[in-house]
Amino acid sequence: MGKYNTVSLDAADTLFFIKEGLGNAYCKILKKYSSAYNPNDIEKYFKKHFSTREGLHFNSLKGDDLFMAEKQWWYDLVKDVFLELETFDDFDEYFDELYQYFSLDAWEVYPDTIPTLEKLKDMNLKITITSNFDSRIYKVCDYFKISKYVDSFTISSEAGYSKPDKELFYKSLQKVDSVPSESLHVGDSYELDYLPSSEIGMRSLLVSRDNIEKYDSNINTIATLESILEIVNER
Repeated sequence: MGKYNTVSLDAADTLFFIKEGLGNAYCKILKKYSSAYNPNDIEKYFKKHFSTREGLHFNSLKGDDLFMAEKQWWYDLVKDVFLELETFDDFDEYFDELYQYFSLDAWEVYPDTIPTLEKLKDMNLKITITSNFDSRIYKVCDYFKISKYVDSFTISSEAGYSKPDKELFYKSLQKVDSVPSESLHVGDSYELDYLPSSEIGMRSLLVSRDNIEKYDSNINTIATLESILEIVNER
């Protein structure tokens, strides 16, 4: 066995993705309410407000209380996006439909996700998902047959921390009785995944499916999840 016993994985844009792209997904649901929006504008303002908003994490909430806090967090974010553009009378109805759409139908799994997870489990590696996500992740991962390979989920809304806070990574490893030096983390964000996981001593891999050459050569990048398989066998 190699020197790693645990693989930590980000979720969105690592294991699965928004199949139409974020702006197009928002506009798809918008069609019955308004056609006056450009998907590029929606995406621009979403990124602006998402990057400045306090993380999607709550302290000790469970059940309906957690669900309502998660939904309110997203409501406030999406409302801010449309205040930049122009809101409309049926916004609340639109948001409810949008929130439900992102509970499952908006997502598609990458073709290399399940084959890679299968091989990692065959190698007796522990697999944990470490993600800035809400509790809708369980439905998505169940539907795409991801959950059957996962030993533990650590998501920000439940954990009380969100990446880049290193505590989310520590909590994720604690759940599977592992330590940073024996673990690697794979994600699509340099700031949220690569830096904090490497700073606590994990082996960090940045998955860049579209343009691996945009990163400096000293950053460990991979173009597909299947590249993990070679690395976990290192001794």
